[in-house]
Amino acid sequence: MTGTVPERALTPWPLTGRDAVVHRGATALEGHVHTLVVSGVSGVGKSRAVAAVGDALAARGWSVMRTSGTSIMSAVPLGALLTIFPTGRAELSESSLDPATLLGRAVAALDERAPLPRLLVIDDVSLLDPLSATLIAQLVAIDALRVAATIRSGDALPEPFMATWSADRALRVELTPLDVETIRELLADVLGGSVAHRTASELERESGGNPLYLRELVVGALESGRLAPRSGVWQLTGDLVGSPALRDLILARVAQLDPDERDVVDRLAVAGDLRAAHLVAPGARAALGRLETAGLVYIGDRLDVSLSHPQYAAVVASALPRLRAADLLLEQADLLDGDNARNPGAATAADALRVVTWRLAAGAAADPEILASSARLARQAGDHRTVDRLAEAAISAGGARPDLLLLRGEALLRMGRVSEAIEQLRAADALGADGELATAITATRALAHASVHEGLAEALSVLQAGEGRTAGAGAPDPSLELIRALIEQFSNHAAEADRIIVELADSFGDSPPERAIIAAARAQPLSALGRYDEALAAAETALAFARATDGRAIPGHTVANALLTLATVQLHGGFVDAARATATESLVEAIKADDEIVSRSIEFLLGRIGSDSGQLETSMRWYRDTMSGAMTAGPISLYIPGLGGLCLTLIAHGDVDEARRELATIPAGVDDGAAGLICRAWFAALAGDLASARTLLLDEAERMAGTGHVFLAGTYLLHLARLGGAAAAAGPIARLTADVPESPLLARQAAHVAAEAAADAEALTASGEAWAANGAHLLAAEAFASASRAARAAGSQREAVALQARCDEEAAQCEGPATPMLRFTDELTPLTRREREVAALAADGTSSKDIAAKLFLSTRTVDNHLQSVYGKLGISGRHELARL
Repeated sequence: MTGTVPERALTPWPLTGRDAVVHRGATALEGHVHTLVVSGVSGVGKSRAVAAVGDALAARGWSVMRTSGTSIMSAVPLGALLTIFPTGRAELSESSLDPATLLGRAVAALDERAPLPRLLVIDDVSLLDPLSATLIAQLVAIDALRVAATIRSGDALPEPFMATWSADRALRVELTPLDVETIRELLADVLGGSVAHRTASELERESGGNPLYLRELVVGALESGRLAPRSGVWQLTGDLVGSPALRDLILARVAQLDPDERDVVDRLAVAGDLRAAHLVAPGARAALGRLETAGLVYIGDRLDVSLSHPQYAAVVASALPRLRAADLLLEQADLLDGDNARNPGAATAADALRVVTWRLAAGAAADPEILASSARLARQAGDHRTVDRLAEAAISAGGARPDLLLLRGEALLRMGRVSEAIEQLRAADALGADGELATAITATRALAHASVHEGLAEALSVLQAGEGRTAGAGAPDPSLELIRALIEQFSNHAAEADRIIVELADSFGDSPPERAIIAAARAQPLSALGRYDEALAAAETALAFARATDGRAIPGHTVANALLTLATVQLHGGFVDAARATATESLVEAIKADDEIVSRSIEFLLGRIGSDSGQLETSMRWYRDTMSGAMTAGPISLYIPGLGGLCLTLIAHGDVDEARRELATIPAGVDDGAAGLICRAWFAALAGDLASARTLLLDEAERMAGTGHVFLAGTYLLHLARLGGAAAAAGPIARLTADVPESPLLARQAAHVAAEAAADAEALTASGEAWAANGAHLLAAEAFASASRAARAAGSQREAVALQARCDEEAAQCEGPATPMLRFTDELTPLTRREREVAALAADGTSSKDIAAKLFLSTRTVDNHLQSVYGKLGISGRHELARL
């Protein structure tokens, strides 16, 4: 498959993520710094960064000259200065034996060509010829010139520069690799559209954040059709393949290695990380030292050796002849096997797994039982790709078996390949199995069907069929009952889900794994029920166990999953900032584990968190990631929830027509979920039909209260209040709060609704402060806006202005909010936004002169604004502003 490369991707890319370095460098050179050195690995963007420093100073009137050091010209005296003194080099060379004369003539030539202040930009300063380096250092020393130079990490500065180096006159800046968010921003610019976080993360991992490698990986992925837009978001749809230019660049560097160095690099490329003791070829240890110095390998504290950049492994391995690669893998497998045989006490499961995978990759015949046991080891390690590969190989070698098909099905499910997982699991079920294996197949099949949109009914059917086969065993199987509780939770039946788990808990023991299983299962139903303290304790218990066991003791109970559960509990408790921090950590863990189901769930959760906090544009980006990822990598069941969340956020952003168009893409008869229902209520209310919106939200709130889902019931009632139906929502939410006093979020929602219904300025102010303290800035802004209206209606203009200022503060922390409560606030207070800004600063004791400087106004304009404020508020001066 081939793809189209956008023209923008083939032109020079923008210098994204380096503004701070450029600003710092240019500012330093304008001050006391005479020499700026930017260091970093090859391809990290040093040359462009110092060039941008030169451009910035040129725009400020500096004379900027440019040169570079090269290995070819490093033997030519004054060769680097050909571009600086194109006509006077011969004269300078004649005087090179007399340093004073040379320096004088160089200064005269500079004065004639470039007035002060002047800057020389030098690329690869370590490759300057000695005479050029000495002359430039002397010119810097007498302040005839300032320098901005690049140097590769690990290279030494030329001796003349070191001799004149001082902390107050020189600055060295290490240019670090680009992080995930910077890569995402850069690619959005280059590709002309949003880029999925999972895609930016994979590109960051494979490029090491190196802009040069990143560009070539992106071009290669575009050309191969593996980077393409899906539902409006750019997604990777296959393994990364670099461009020919990247391959040539890496192979050119590897070609310079001596035979011992190349042998080490080849082994690391095909086998991955190796212990230094397992690189046994003559000369290997000395070669390792040279490679480490050159920055090609990294040696850890335990003398584990790896290539310093993932693309070296990919390119070198692909360039090796197939037989050479196979021989190297078999040699390393024999070395590790022999080592473990001599010292069996030091052998690990990871070693056994590596031996099997190396031999499999080398094409050696393998025993199906060894492959199967290795697949189980990989499952325990959470390596889904290796599980899939080994289980498939075991099936090819020895035929299909239920246990192997289950291993494949589980791995495919975690990787988001749900339809393939269902096929493998159906085949496993058809082969017949007994006992725990049959139960595991049934449980995994039910989970797979629950990952398909509107697949909960089929999941229950699979569960019932499985339970029917084990009905003679007495009590229902605990594993299947846990899955049943999960399906009830997905169906928003929180009370039923919790009831099932509580009954099951009696049949579990009190060991740490058993306590962790029950805690993980109960946390989310408890949070939906509004029992926050219990939910938090359960989520923290599950997380502590997952961390202690590195998420490997219980299948599915990973650190990423435990963090996802904790973040959900925190959001259901109304602690938005805490939920964001936990969800972000969870996403990092999920991407690292290649778990598409958890990754998609976290993307969806981050969309909800962004919406609740008022970060509407960020929220829409996460929801679009969810939808696009669901279409690309699964699970598809999260596509419509993501779409509903997107539409609700679009409404809050003021894009109501776009929200209508997006929601209309859901086929008739398909459940549009909780967010879709809330959207339909907003559409009705905004069209003037508050009665329909009220009926819709009150009915659904009552239904959710009946299933115990307090979180959703409270959410529906708060939305009703925000639409102008506070009076109708106040009674139901007060009764709900009386029944469930443990929920901090429900208490906050009920206080807000009651204050709206009573138009109580004081209570609305308290509500706004409570929302703001927990990161819900949009709700805080709306509460302060309502408080301002209430104060104005009560004739308290001063209080109204102060409350409008608080509304503005909270709205400023949001991204483009345009809800009805905020849209009309300007009509409700007598001060303009500029007047409120001036009044707020004056109330803090800021002088008119300082206000003018801060707001880029004249002092007279500030005083005019203040006089207008005094007149509108009926006060006499600044001293009364402070009391508002």
